[in-house]
Amino acid sequence: MKSMTPYPRDGRPAISLAAMLVTALLGRPSIANAGEDAAISASAARASVGYRVEVEPHVLFATAPPGVGQGSGLGAGLRGSVVILRNGFIPNVDDSVAVGFGLDYGRYYGKWALNGYSDYCLHYEPGPNDTRVCTEVTSKGGTYTYVYVPAAVQWNLWPTHRVSGLFEPGVDVYHLGGHGWSVVPALSVGARLRLSNRTALTGRVGYPVAAIGFSFML
Repeated sequence: MKSMTPYPRDGRPAISLAAMLVTALLGRPSIANAGEDAAISASAARASVGYRVEVEPHVLFATAPPGVGQGSGLGAGLRGSVVILRNGFIPNVDDSVAVGFGLDYGRYYGKWALNGYSDYCLHYEPGPNDTRVCTEVTSKGGTYTYVYVPAAVQWNLWPTHRVSGLFEPGVDVYHLGGHGWSVVPALSVGARLRLSNRTALTGRVGYPVAAIGFSFML
């Protein structure tokens, strides 16, 4: 009596099983690559990773300057920022961190002071009994020329591809004509409105200056 076998003895079941295993193994890299491609696509969609360097020429507005200066003024300057963290402080949020430096020039007028102005002596001459006599006084609060060299850490938050907010704590090294160099803490908040993929209208308010200009994101 012939024995009954559920499969033929030609080895085809083993070949079929081997083929299934090879297909599964070859499919694993494809799945992994698909996952990596999805992660890369998600990262590329982040507005904050579209640039590494930001260059921002601007005009500035300021009042109540540091030091002995007074009044309000206008000026111009340039700010540059380099992104050091493309993924910022908050997980799963489109934010980034940059460090920025710049150079600003401002001319203040005492007569534009928001809280009034006062004149002060510009030049003294020796007087009797070791005293000093003022021979030149400012007029209407005088004028004051400032040069600022800001340095800041910039945190950027991109709620949409077109609009972002920025927060900048830092310091400003400044020079006041006739009074030398000094340092003052600085703090600004601002926003960008993207005009194209590489340009934006940027504004910031804070101390010691406020500014509005154009950003070129490279």
